[in-house]
Amino acid sequence: QGVDKDVNDLVADMNAGRVDALIVWGANPAYDLPNAAEFIAGLDNVQTSISMNSVGDETSSLCSWQAPASHNLESWGDVEAKAGQYALVQPTISPLFDTRQAEASILVWSGSSNYNMEADQPMYDYLKKGWEANQFAAQSEFSNFQSFWDNTLHNGVLEIEQSSDIPPFNDQVPALASKINQPANSDLEIDFYESVNIGDGSYAHNPWLQEMSDPVSRCVWANNVSVPVKWNGKNDFDGYNGIGKNTAKGRAEVVRIDIGGVSEEFTGITQFGQTEGTASIAIGYGRNKGGKTGIGVGKNVYPWLTLRDADGNVQYFASSASMSEVLGEDPNFACVQYHHTYGVTGTKTGSDEVINVDEAALGLGGYQGSLTDRSVMYQTNLKDLETFKTDLKDKRKFFQKLNEHTLYPYEEYKEEFYDQGHHWEMYVDLNACIGCGACTIACMAENNVPVVGKKEVNRHHEMSWLRIDRYYYGDADNPNVVYQPMMCQHCDNAPCENVCPVAATNHSAEGLNQMTYNRCIGTRYCANNCPYKVRRFNWYDYTSADLFAQNEIPVNKGIVGGEDHLYMTDNLTRMVLNPDVTVRARGVIEKCSFCVQRIQEGKLTAKQESRKLRDSDVKTACQTSCPTGAIVFGDSNNKKGALSKALDNDLVYKVLEEVNTQSSVNYSAKVINRDESLDA
Repeated sequence: QGVDKDVNDLVADMNAGRVDALIVWGANPAYDLPNAAEFIAGLDNVQTSISMNSVGDETSSLCSWQAPASHNLESWGDVEAKAGQYALVQPTISPLFDTRQAEASILVWSGSSNYNMEADQPMYDYLKKGWEANQFAAQSEFSNFQSFWDNTLHNGVLEIEQSSDIPPFNDQVPALASKINQPANSDLEIDFYESVNIGDGSYAHNPWLQEMSDPVSRCVWANNVSVPVKWNGKNDFDGYNGIGKNTAKGRAEVVRIDIGGVSEEFTGITQFGQTEGTASIAIGYGRNKGGKTGIGVGKNVYPWLTLRDADGNVQYFASSASMSEVLGEDPNFACVQYHHTYGVTGTKTGSDEVINVDEAALGLGGYQGSLTDRSVMYQTNLKDLETFKTDLKDKRKFFQKLNEHTLYPYEEYKEEFYDQGHHWEMYVDLNACIGCGACTIACMAENNVPVVGKKEVNRHHEMSWLRIDRYYYGDADNPNVVYQPMMCQHCDNAPCENVCPVAATNHSAEGLNQMTYNRCIGTRYCANNCPYKVRRFNWYDYTSADLFAQNEIPVNKGIVGGEDHLYMTDNLTRMVLNPDVTVRARGVIEKCSFCVQRIQEGKLTAKQESRKLRDSDVKTACQTSCPTGAIVFGDSNNKKGALSKALDNDLVYKVLEEVNTQSSVNYSAKVINRDESLDA
């Protein structure tokens, strides 16, 4: 993290001709500086400019030399995350191209005597020598360096006790807060933020992240402007100039925003939790160089950011802003979830009548009724927890009683057949899920899930096997939010299985709902009959599985400002595919498989070691990527496993349990600890 003032001082020095050489590494000032035009002008005065960025970008194209560095996953390195805690960075793959680490280039240019270019792995050799001279000498556990090095490489982390305490923070927080500029008194304030998808624009070239829906707005491939559902103190919940009225129909309004005399058109969406009198737009979009998928996606708002005169820090808000009337509709609005809430309430202007705010904002009466009456998401406050547990237990008993009315003697054969062998299930803790989307990306990477682009998402052709549904509930002025990962539920009484005319979807002996791709003829009866809507259909040959390039759909089509790019016909791009997972062709249904390839890998490992399969042998991609440990996967027939322990919980329920699908995915109800009397 740099210091804004230092960067501005550099720009001033460049324009004054006081900089002879400039090395750019891991930065893109020609794009993401508010005064990028001044930087570009100053770069003409620099005699030698070198870019060591891994991906070509706006700054690299202007530099006199380009020395692209190896990717982090191709590099050796080390970090000190905090005082006394050292970690080694090891490459996971050899460099794909003829690149060199940026650190290595700096060592060579500086003539470092510790860097041996003749070594087989120069950076590894340099790093090892440095640890021998510093970290090895500071520890006492190992007397032999090679043993120390091997152990540290294995563990990845080394902790050395610090001799001195870290000095305490003595400044006054209120005094620091007073130094922050306050927005001027105006009718509209525009706030700028980094999205969790592409950040400041550094990851705009990654199509997975462009296609991953924003956890709050649930939109993709754009930086729309979010406006509150409540405007000008009125409880009519019409939003700003009626923005959001057509969201449920898959359409959105376009408005023009003017800041400092510069205007841009944005697609407007209403957003619960957005403060009245404000609007927000994500930075990091509107790239004109930097990878095939990032070019022309969204609008660049960096020129709207301003610098404080006092210290040169960047301000991520604009108070002198105006928003026009609705100009029209965005025909390519790409959003994956149009239903916003689970019963957000408010009172109408001039009355005490409590209404469903989402219905009022959308202008559709009864829109939420079928949702709120179903067992999709359960939530409670901590003070009502015990009562809630009793109510949930009674509901599940009632559902079980309904489901026991059957012509098939399930209980008669349960112990003999269903309780034998493995039965794979999953547990998702809604209290731990933060909606970050790491599981979605991990699933796409692991299972060769294709990216389809903005136009196809607009047509509801998204392909992600795991989506994260976002629900609001509670008071409209201060709503609660819950994120619910939704994947194939691997139902033991799956509605999709009995409607497939060719038995392409069937049930395994271990409780998996599985797909036989070569049988599928694309009737999509299964997707229509799935109450969870988790099945995906390959409308095009997204991955060139049949090797006919003309059947592949361009992802970043001219519709978002880029060129027509084909991906999976490129040999380099095809390297991203997982060889353990089948690549699906056009006309085939696909869905979550509970990472069956990993289950098989675990079985083979146990077989090689002549032992029984353990729960710990199998971890799904979403489970391993979750930063909060919200997902637990395992064998429910193993009563001593981690899954069985997680399911021994009074808050556990199954989505749509009343329709008797007998889902294999279990959820934990959301519990909040909010003092509603304080509106906190």
